[in-house]
Amino acid sequence: MKSQIQDFIDYVMSFYAHGKIYDMSFHRAEVVKATKIRQLFTNQLPFDGDTVDRELVRDIVMAMRG
Repeated sequence: MKSQIQDFIDYVMSFYAHGKIYDMSFHRAEVVKATKIRQLFTNQLPFDGDTVDRELVRDIVMAMRG
């Protein structure tokens, strides 16, 4: 059975991976790392695995890419 985090990573990938809705050619490893970074800030904003978190993870990946 998949965890909530695995489901969230799949959710992010369904938007930003190559050939998806907003094709930014995200790689799973980037999304995993960005999700871990996002989770470090749960004291400021709870991690719900929703659109807000997806967009924050997108921004983190883009920042990691420079």
